[in-house]
Amino acid sequence: MVVEFTFLHGAYAGRMDRFERAVITIGRHPSNDLALDAERDRDASSRHAEVRIYGEEAHLVDLGSTNGTYVNGLKLGGTHILAHGDVIEFGLGGPKVRVDLAAATMGRVGTTKDRPAMTPKNTEARIAEAVQQQTGTLRRMIVGLGVLVIVGGGLAVGVVMRTQRAGRSQVAQLIASNDSLARALSARLAETGVADAALEEARAEMDRMTGELRARSAAGGNVTALAAEMRERQRRTASFARTDYSAILAANKAAVVFVAVEMPDGRAESGTGFNILPTGLIVTNRHVVQSAAGVRAARVAVAFEGTQGEWRMAEIVYVSPTDELATLRLVRPGPYPTVNGIARDSEGVKLGDPVAILGFPLGTATAGNEGAIDQLRPVATLGIGTVSKTLAENIQLDAYAAQGSSGSPVFDARGLVIGVLYGAAAESGGRIIYTVPSARLAAQLTGDATAALR
Repeated sequence: MVVEFTFLHGAYAGRMDRFERAVITIGRHPSNDLALDAERDRDASSRHAEVRIYGEEAHLVDLGSTNGTYVNGLKLGGTHILAHGDVIEFGLGGPKVRVDLAAATMGRVGTTKDRPAMTPKNTEARIAEAVQQQTGTLRRMIVGLGVLVIVGGGLAVGVVMRTQRAGRSQVAQLIASNDSLARALSARLAETGVADAALEEARAEMDRMTGELRARSAAGGNVTALAAEMRERQRRTASFARTDYSAILAANKAAVVFVAVEMPDGRAESGTGFNILPTGLIVTNRHVVQSAAGVRAARVAVAFEGTQGEWRMAEIVYVSPTDELATLRLVRPGPYPTVNGIARDSEGVKLGDPVAILGFPLGTATAGNEGAIDQLRPVATLGIGTVSKTLAENIQLDAYAAQGSSGSPVFDARGLVIGVLYGAAAESGGRIIYTVPSARLAAQLTGDATAALR
C-alpha cells in the first residue's frame, strides 16, 4: 500500500511525502520516516506515532505522545484504521497532514518462452524497414511537439486558474476559521465571565486581518505572507478557546492566599501566595516578606481566598538567595486546600501558550476590603494571557499585573503552576510581566514540599 501525507499545517505546510513500507514512523526526531521540524513543530513529540500496514489496511497508532494524536478533530484513543482523506493532527494546534491511500502496483516482466521463430530478412528489406522506421519516428516527433505546445499552453492556463481558485479557497477557509474561532472564544468567555484586554486585542487583530485579507484578495494581491501570519494568530487564539479557565479556577482558587506583612519599622505591605501542602506551606515572592536591604518581616499573616476575617499566622521558613521566591509555614495545623500541582520543569512552555493567573492586583482595592483589614474577604482576580518569551530564569507573559499581584501562581492549560509572578516592565502599563519558572521553584523545594511536584 502507498501512503501519501500532504502537510496542511506546520513547518512543512504544502509539502507531500509518499511511502510504501510496512511501518512509517512519525515525529520530530530526524530518524523518523515522516520527520517533522524539530524546532517549529514543538506540539509533536520526538517519537509521536506510527502507521502500520496490514494487508489492505493502514493502522494509525499513537506512541504515547505528550500532546496526543487527533484524527479528523477527535483524539486518538487506541488504533485507528485510516481512510482516504483522513486528517491527522499531531498535538492540538500542531502539524497537520491529510492522508491519501493507494494500492501498491508492481510491473510484470515478460519471458521469451513460446515465442515464434523469426524469419531472417534480406539486406534490401532491412534497409527499407529502417528508412520507414526513421521517417515514422520523425513524423511522431513533430506531431508530439505540436501536442506538447498545445497541452503545455493549456496546462499553463490551467495552473494559473487553479492557483487563483486555490487562493480564493484559502482566503475563504481562513475567514471561515476566523469566524468559527470568534464564536468559540465568545462562548468560552461567556462561560467563565472573564473580560480581559489581551483577548479583546486578539479578537480585534483577527478582525483587522480578516478585512485586509478580503481587500487584498479582491484586488488580486499576494496573500501568502498575510495568510501565514493569520494562521499563527488563529493558532494562538484557538489555544484561548480550548483552555478551560473555569476548571483551572475551580481546582486552584481555594489555595490562593492574601499575604499581609508588617515590617520592623511598622510599614505594612501585601501580596499574593499559594498553598502547596495540606499542612500549610505557602509560596510567595522574596520581596513580599523581605526588604531590598535583606530585612525580614516582623509579622506575616495570610487569609485564604473566600474566607472572611480568618487570618492565619505564618513563619518565614525560606528566602531564596537567587530568585524572587520565599516559603511560609502556617503556624496552625491544617489541613488546608492546595493548588493542583507544580510543573516539575518548564521546558514544555512554548511561545503563545495560554496562561491563567490568580491573585490580588492592587491589594485590598480589588481583594474585597469592606473598610477594615480584619473583615477582609479576599476574592482572587482571574487574569489570562499568553507566553511571550521563555528564558531559563524568566518566563515573560503578555498579561496584566499590578502591585499586590506579586507571588501570584501562573497556571498552564492543565491547571499546573508553571511560574510565580514577581514583577512587570514599568513602561508596559502592567502588560509585560515576569515570572520565576516552576523549574527553579522545584529545584529549591525540599523534604515534604516535593510532594507538590508533577
